[in-house]
Amino acid sequence: MVPEVRILSDEEVRLMHTRALDILEKVGIKYESTRALDLLAEHGQRVDHDKGLAWLEPDLVQKCIESTPRVITLAGRDPKHDLRTDGKHLYVTTNGQATFTQDYKTGVRRQGLVQDLRDSTKAAHYIDVVDYVWPMVVPFDVPGPSRVLHEMYHSFAMTSKHIQHEIQLPEHVPFALEMLEILAGSKNELKRRPPFSIVACTVSPLQHEPKMADLCIDMARAGIPIVIWPMPLTGATAPVTVPGTCLMSLIEFLSGVVLFQLAAPGCPLIYPLGPEVLDMRSGMAVCGSPEIPLFNLILGQMAKFYNVPALGVGLNSDAKIPGVQASYESMHTGMAAALSGADLLVGIGILDDNNTMSLTEMVIEAEVARMVKRIRDGVVVNDETLMANLIEKAGPGQHFLGFKETLHGLKTGAVFFPKFSYRSTYDKFFEEGHDEIETARAEVDRLLALPDPDPLPPEVDRELKRILAAADKACAESAA
Repeated sequence: MVPEVRILSDEEVRLMHTRALDILEKVGIKYESTRALDLLAEHGQRVDHDKGLAWLEPDLVQKCIESTPRVITLAGRDPKHDLRTDGKHLYVTTNGQATFTQDYKTGVRRQGLVQDLRDSTKAAHYIDVVDYVWPMVVPFDVPGPSRVLHEMYHSFAMTSKHIQHEIQLPEHVPFALEMLEILAGSKNELKRRPPFSIVACTVSPLQHEPKMADLCIDMARAGIPIVIWPMPLTGATAPVTVPGTCLMSLIEFLSGVVLFQLAAPGCPLIYPLGPEVLDMRSGMAVCGSPEIPLFNLILGQMAKFYNVPALGVGLNSDAKIPGVQASYESMHTGMAAALSGADLLVGIGILDDNNTMSLTEMVIEAEVARMVKRIRDGVVVNDETLMANLIEKAGPGQHFLGFKETLHGLKTGAVFFPKFSYRSTYDKFFEEGHDEIETARAEVDRLLALPDPDPLPPEVDRELKRILAAADKACAESAA
């Protein structure tokens, strides 16, 4: 029995779906990309090339939803890390693309560097609860025009888990695909077991960035899973209500489903449950608000309705440092994302509304993620787990410590044992001088002292560096 929260009635689900179809048909979506508009026109949709708009018919939207696969493979460079979105598991990833790094020893915040990217990827590889990796910080010590390709390289060099990342410009695509084909072994193997998935954000309200649309068409045709990520802001780029913001997210996601399924029928797509809220007092977008769990629960239910893989957005915080606020915001957002029924959960290791990477917080949130996963795993109720025979055997007033079944249950995960949380006595806590932040920092030290994991084969490493050199030259000339 896996716990799952249903927040909408069947009638409310149908209403959201109907209103989304109405807006796609009557108001339309701004694509601007000539390739996208031509593709939509070829499939009988009304388009206005001058305005960059397309209006999508409900029958086509439904057809494209139905061609989106429910079960997809997010492969690792090592097959032991392969993940399948079969609805039976919750897979956790790091949060991605912070601008800043908070030094875990001094607490000083600075711009990210390649070493920060490599350190955080290495820590993610060794942290058991992290199933795949979104590169966590932007390095400012690599060439800007080809930066995302360097991020790909350094991420693959430091883990054999699946990588989920961004590609920013169409000119990056040939180099990225060449790198991925070398890592996978061939074009066909890349389609069968993609070790990489791409995050593609829409532009609320009701728009696609044209270069992103173009490059995602190519990535879809290469078999790369696409995370279509609407990011409407409540009260700013979306209505001020939670349902209104969810409707905006839904419309934009469906508009991406239509485009990419027309470009590559059956291509793997993922729906992230990730709007945010604009704090009207500070002017900041926030990710730790109580509305975030509501977004997850509503959109998670809609993902079930459409039978598409879902990525829950939680383990997030607006706190500036590891501490009380970071912990309670991470727990309540992560728990709702898990209980939404999502296949994937993003969020570990970033503070300050996804702006500041913290290795200290990464260790703390890994513990939160373990707890969230334990709850999401649920329970099986049968005679073996009910243990009625043991209750009868023990009788009134007897304990269960001596039963072999108790020891077996402890060994097989019947009860959660933390890796970070302190559970000894009050007196020992102070006698030992226990400090939660220092304990987390010590764990970071331990992780970074481990050997670099699963190095790239030398011939693969050489080929990737060759591609990077060519990309640096081509992208610099294009940017000049």
